[in-house]
Amino acid sequence: MILILSDKFDSHAELVCRKLDEKKANYFRFNLDKESLEKTKITFIKDEWEIRQDNKMITSSCIKKVWVRRPFVELSLEEQNINSPGFKIWKGEWNKTLLGLYNSIKKAKWLNPLAKAYQVENKYLQRDLAKKHGFKIPEMIVSNKKEVLLDFAKKHKEVVLKLMNQEFYQDENGEFKGLYVNKLTEHDLKKFNETGENPIVLQPYIDKEYEVRYTIVGKDHHVCRIDSQKSKISNVDWRRYDIPNTPHLPINPPESIKKKVERFMEDCGIYFGAFDFIVTPQGEWYFLEINTMGQWRWIEDLTGLKISDSIVNFLTSQKE
Repeated sequence: MILILSDKFDSHAELVCRKLDEKKANYFRFNLDKESLEKTKITFIKDEWEIRQDNKMITSSCIKKVWVRRPFVELSLEEQNINSPGFKIWKGEWNKTLLGLYNSIKKAKWLNPLAKAYQVENKYLQRDLAKKHGFKIPEMIVSNKKEVLLDFAKKHKEVVLKLMNQEFYQDENGEFKGLYVNKLTEHDLKKFNETGENPIVLQPYIDKEYEVRYTIVGKDHHVCRIDSQKSKISNVDWRRYDIPNTPHLPINPPESIKKKVERFMEDCGIYFGAFDFIVTPQGEWYFLEINTMGQWRWIEDLTGLKISDSIVNFLTSQKE
């Protein structure tokens, strides 16, 4: 039996479940959004878990494969602002219960193993691994010392500000927004306070020919060129989506990059990764980061790369 950890709004899980249905594979989709969990019955007794959701039931002893899209209680942006003690207890106890379930099924084959996936999400560890396996990486400083930041900006003329912790915030109009990569100059950094500031991450701005979203599932490589420089909206960070003006094309990566990606994944002990790269006009590939639970549905829709097929094959394969 395959356990899928997701939420009811997840189009990625929807596509994979549809393909699993076509293969008549046995799976249980465990949705972890607030509305779904409020209708869920879960019991742990005599070292066995039983979960009932949407008129379906699964026991922990029958789970052989696990696909992680959303491992813990998934809240909407509005729900994240609920501050009542009762809700905080409800969310906290659900998350601790889920950890208990995961401990009981740790011998199943996971896409990805949860502890390893969270470990690899550490951006500093990612840089160490990228250097170890021969990727080019941008120079970087982390500091809240104004003079250090100004010296770095003066040296590189044009730098970018990156956030290590990507959160959404609510502005004065009640709209939820995210902070993406932004260009800064020495003049911008002069507004930085001498005290009381959090550390920030600066890197030199690297000229791009295009960007790459590189999704790997097991041994299947799905590589998409993102022509972000064709859009004034997405040319600094393609996550400011401007899809109509940002061509997405499947490409074959250099063999050297492919081998480095495989070694990186093997070193991490994970089977799924969504890598981000910059490719310069000189053809140099710069590693930016890897997301161990990254999005890929838009890549499949725009390019025809069959990432969902690779996930289905991983989950239904008899190989352990």
